[in-house]
Order: sequence, then C-alpha cells, then structure tokens
Amino acid sequence: MRAGRGRGVRPSASATLLVRAALAVYPPSWRARYGDEVQALLDDSGGGAVAAASLAVRAIPAWFWPSRHLYDRMDPSVRMRASLATVLIAASMLAGLGLVFAQLTQLQGYRPAGHPVIGWCYAVFDAALAFSALAAAGGGLPLWLLMLRRAHRELRPRDSACLLAPVIAPAVYLLALMVTVRSVGGADGVSPWWFLAVTLAGFAAAGMAAAGPGVALRRLRPRGSALRLATVAAGLVAAVMLIATAAIVVAVIGLCLWAPGFAGYHDVTVPGVYLVLVVAAAAVTAVSAARGARAAFAKPGSRHT
Repeated sequence: MRAGRGRGVRPSASATLLVRAALAVYPPSWRARYGDEVQALLDDSGGGAVAAASLAVRAIPAWFWPSRHLYDRMDPSVRMRASLATVLIAASMLAGLGLVFAQLTQLQGYRPAGHPVIGWCYAVFDAALAFSALAAAGGGLPLWLLMLRRAHRELRPRDSACLLAPVIAPAVYLLALMVTVRSVGGADGVSPWWFLAVTLAGFAAAGMAAAGPGVALRRLRPRGSALRLATVAAGLVAAVMLIATAAIVVAVIGLCLWAPGFAGYHDVTVPGVYLVLVVAAAAVTAVSAARGARAAFAKPGSRHT
C-alpha cells in the first residue's frame, strides 16, 4: 500500500467522501473491525465512484450474514451493543417505510368495497406500530438516560449531541416540513415530486436520529441491566414489526389485485420494489434483534453465535 503512495496516487476529496459514504451503510460491528483498513486500501489505490459503489453493494450480505468473529463471544455486552445499533437503523427505516404506506393508502381513506381484509391490515398495522413505539420507549429510555447522564458527567459534548439526535433530528425535520408545505403546498397538498423530496428527507432524518445513539453506544460502551432491558425490548419491537410487515405485504398485494385503479397500483413495479425494501428492512431488524436477545439471555462466560 505504501508503494501506491510513493507513486503519487492520492485520492480526491470526492473519492474519499464516496468511500466514507459506502462504509457508512455497513453494520457498526463490520466498520469497527474493517472500516479503517478498507478506507486506507481504497485511499492508496485512488478508488473512485466504481470502487465505492462496489463496496456499498457488498454491505448487503454483511447485514444478513454477519461473520461470527466480528463479535466478542466472551462478552455478551459487545453483542448487545452491536445488535442494538443495527436494530436502531433497520427499525427506523422500516418504520419510515410503514409511514409511507399509511400516507399513500390508509390516510387517503381508501378501502376497497367487498374486501375487508384491507381494513383489517390497516388496523393491524396501526396497533403494531403503536405497540412497538411504546416498547421501544419503555425499554430504551433507561439506557438512553444512563448514557446521557454519563456523557454529561464526563463532559463529552459529542456523545451528548449523538444521544440528543432522536429529539433534534425529528424536530428540525417537522419544522422544515411545515415551512415546505406552507410554501409549495396547494389545496390538494404538495406535488408528487415535492412529496418524494419530503419523504427522502424524512428517511434522512430518521437515519440521523437512529445513528446518533448507535455512535454513543460504541463510544460509551454501557453494560448492565439497562443495556439488557433495551436489548430485550428491541427483540420485542422486532417481533411486533414483523407483524406490521405482514400487514403491509397483504395490504399492498390486495390493492394490486383488487384496486388497480387506485393511485399507482395498476403497475406492480413500484409496489414490488417497495415490498422488497420493506421485507429487507424487516429481515435485518429481526436477525439483529435475535442475535442481541441471545446475548441478553446468555450465561456469563458462555459462547454463543
């Protein structure tokens, strides 16, 4: 690698930014083990957009089939923290996708006549989403407060900012949303393009809100009963979100079959891509939560996979 630098190969600022963005989509445990090495390797080779894209694509198996050696088997706390960080991101994306579903179907008041299953799916989705939010708040609040007090006591402003991201990011997004709707909205709301922009901004805000506590988990390394409670709550959230996912899948397929004239359900391409994203987010959430739950109930000193 040093030879590459000796020949004068230097990565551009944009290439370095692309590599960092590609590394950001990997699980926290993978980044902690390989992030610096991969960054240095691509910097030495002067990797650009193609190398960054290839790296980003390879993040998919890292989420679904993480290597066992990435976790410290002798310390369940390491596994729980890594799983929690992953669940935070995946569950946030899944919740965002679920809210898009609600906005484009349920909140439009559409229920195909003669097909009550769509209405049942709406009800199941609402109940699952509400229960998962309560479980996440009840199980995660003690750990969040514990880390926030520690960050404040040890004068760690960066960690405090990361922990406050779930409050700051949604507040900024909602304020920007209100300004946008008032500025460009009409009697029928905003245009489809503005809706897409607002939706993408919402996902970005959700990602920042979830990533903040994940970074704090890695830096503060909490242990004990609060961490275990949050991990068990994450498992419960994942189980309930799987129910919400099933309701979304049934409802979207039903709308494609029974209401092709409603919105964009006459073309199965967009609903199909949407369902792939929903199922992928649900799978990552479930796999990560299950690994964390096994660590939470593992006996001290036991080896688990």
